Amino acid sequence: MKFKKIKLKFLNPNNWGIVRAYRDIDNYLDWVKTIKRERANPKSLFNEWKLDNNVFYNVYLTLSLEETEFALPENVKKYKLIESLNPLHRYLDDTLGFAGSLVPEFNQFMDDEGNETLTYLIVYRFAFDKLSLRWLLKWSLLLGISYFIVIRYDLIHLIGSWLTSLT
Repeated sequence: MKFKKIKLKFLNPNNWGIVRAYRDIDNYLDWVKTIKRERANPKSLFNEWKLDNNVFYNVYLTLSLEETEFALPENVKKYKLIESLNPLHRYLDDTLGFAGSLVPEFNQFMDDEGNETLTYLIVYRFAFDKLSLRWLLKWSLLLGISYFIVIRYDLIHLIGSWLTSLT
């Protein structure tokens, strides 16, 4: 007779939301330290690619296609842009070790008349797996309600008196 293993995901602490949120914060702090270290090294690929970051440590750069590519279809332009960014993606993913943690965003600049130009702003944002405003609000609300119940009904005193009555 074969027994099936019952997988109880909630018993594994790696699947708990608080552990995953802590891992998100830890990875983000590692990302911040890595950016600071790479910016400080003048020979790093970070400075070679002329990358920059904002206060949230979103890394960005501007990249322009050549004038001869202006007449190409839009999907071919994007393909050429992504193809030219492959070494940067390998650097961010493999060398720095942030594969799956960064989300690239491509924005095309417009000229004064509203026409598209061949210059793009590429932004790499850190993507949190579990940590979000919704998650934070949910747990703050649950902890607040729990705290209110403990204080309102004096549960600590009740549990203490119950434990002392057992002896």
